[in-house]
Amino acid sequence: MKTWIHPGGKLIELGPQSLNQDELFAILISTGYKGRTAKDISKELLDNYFGIYGLWGKTFEDLSHIKGLKIGKIKRIAAPYEIAKRIIKENNWDLPAVKKVKIGLPDLTNEGLLAVLIVTGYKDKTPHDLAKELLKKYTSFSGMAGVKLSDMAKVKGLGDVKVVRIAAAYEIVHRTVKLIEAE
Repeated sequence: MKTWIHPGGKLIELGPQSLNQDELFAILISTGYKGRTAKDISKELLDNYFGIYGLWGKTFEDLSHIKGLKIGKIKRIAAPYEIAKRIIKENNWDLPAVKKVKIGLPDLTNEGLLAVLIVTGYKDKTPHDLAKELLKKYTSFSGMAGVKLSDMAKVKGLGDVKVVRIAAAYEIVHRTVKLIEAE
């Protein structure tokens, strides 16, 4: 069995479902802070708030108490929750437990929300431009669910890191929706 140094490689080779919660959030956190890796920060976050479910009712201020989490990383952590809420809404699923999910980015457009995950642009394209291309190609957040990494990577400017980050976010979306359905 191969030991993975970075969860991004594991996601590419084995798929997002093969990652545990710490690994998924480490991908979103991306970089460490003063001697702590992204995995260390992710583990502390999930230990403090009891995993994906425990983050539902948290605020940006709650998450900012974790050393190494500033606004950009917190936005990336919140993005999958907001995407889950929007997918539930766009599909008119009757899941009352979605009201329990407080963390999110409700003031952002769909493009803005994806841009949070994309982080950086490519040549003359901004993260918003790349997000716009993705949404045009797949029509909605629901349309992006289950898309192969190789298909998503065909959008010029979405390299491995960006695609892996989006795939990790969508795995969190998937797990969040499953938890909401079970509530």
